[in-house]
This record gives sequence, C-alpha cells and structure tokens, in this order.
Amino acid sequence: MDEFDELLLKIIDRTLRDILGDDNALIIYNHLERNSCSMCEIPAKLDLFSAQLRNMLGVGRGQILGAPAILEDVVVKTLSSKLGLELETKSMVFNYRIRKLKESYDNGRRKHSRGPQSK
Repeated sequence: MDEFDELLLKIIDRTLRDILGDDNALIIYNHLERNSCSMCEIPAKLDLFSAQLRNMLGVGRGQILGAPAILEDVVVKTLSSKLGLELETKSMVFNYRIRKLKESYDNGRRKHSRGPQSK
C-alpha cells in the first residue's frame, strides 16, 4: 500500500467515525468485510466501497439525509486539502474523483523526484 492509499484510509476512517460514530463505523467495516472488501482493500475497491455505503445508508429518497454522498464529499475535500490539490470534478462519482486525485498526487511526486533538470 502506498502513501496515498494510507492517507485515504485514514481520512475515510476519521470521516466515518467523526460523522457516524465509532460503533457505526465498525458496523460499516464489518458489512464491507462480509461483502469482500476489508478495510485495507478499500483503495483498490472504491466502487464496492461506495456501493456498499449506499446499500447500508440508502439511495435516492430512501437515504439517510444524503449520507453516502455527504461522506464521500467530506473524504474528497479532506483528501484534496491534505494533498494541497484542487479537484474540479464535484459532479463525478466518488471512485473517479479519488482516482483523479491520485493521478495528480502521483504526477506531482514524479516531478519532485526528478529534481532540477541538468543540461
């Protein structure tokens, strides 16, 4: 697992615990585990994570105050802020927004790791 994925997991965990409470976060992790997505697999299974949030918290008119979308937006905003990146793709689905942030993060790291170009 790379630095980006570790940071993503920390932010997801903190967001779930801060917004839903520790007990509910554990319920979500247990549900994910039963549906083939352990906590450490979330970065590789963003589609499944997002779908399971909606499965547990509801979708459309049946959802709990828009909870899945709010949780995902908080994760994306917090991650963007921590990385010092801006993401202009609010209308995109969660997994795509996270992948775009990872691409920007990886591109920035590659530029910095090359250092000054010699002639």
